[in-house]
Amino acid sequence: MNTPRLCHSWTAHAGQSFVIRQAAPADALQILAHTRAVLTEPEWNITELREFRHTVAEEEAWIHSFQDRPHSILLVADFGVAETPLITGILAFNTQNRFRTRHRGRLGISVQAPYRRLGVGEALLQTLLTWAKVEPELERVELSVFAHNGRAISLYRKPGFQEEARLSRAFKLANGAYYDDVMMVRWVK
Repeated sequence: MNTPRLCHSWTAHAGQSFVIRQAAPADALQILAHTRAVLTEPEWNITELREFRHTVAEEEAWIHSFQDRPHSILLVADFGVAETPLITGILAFNTQNRFRTRHRGRLGISVQAPYRRLGVGEALLQTLLTWAKVEPELERVELSVFAHNGRAISLYRKPGFQEEARLSRAFKLANGAYYDDVMMVRWVK
């Protein structure tokens, strides 16, 4: 098992201690459970729970992919202890290998419902942005968010993300309704 390279302690708004750290393959089972938990809220996710069928081995390979890819990182919010982690939030950040686009990367973030409004999302974002500022070649952090997710948009605006584009009716739901997609960006250099 690879030892995580990055680990920062935080205190939640309600006073609980937690850490933001790089994910390790040993976290695969907890990350699967986390992902299934957040996918039960379809109003905030592109992926539907029925579409998510990862095995533990596939999840371990996914975690390894971040360790093998330059300028990419997978962070977890952990409210547990070393022997018994409790993963409640995830931030995945990927870059591309092409020369003309390797200065930019895209993030995805999720926090389980009972741990929202405690500062977990903010801690994940701050940890990423601190890391991104010193990461060679990385200049631009991108994300997309459903236009109706006002809480998330406020969270992203706090550290300086700005709306760059809006895609109307980008996602179609099973009931025929549509969600708009807001593209946001934060320059780190």
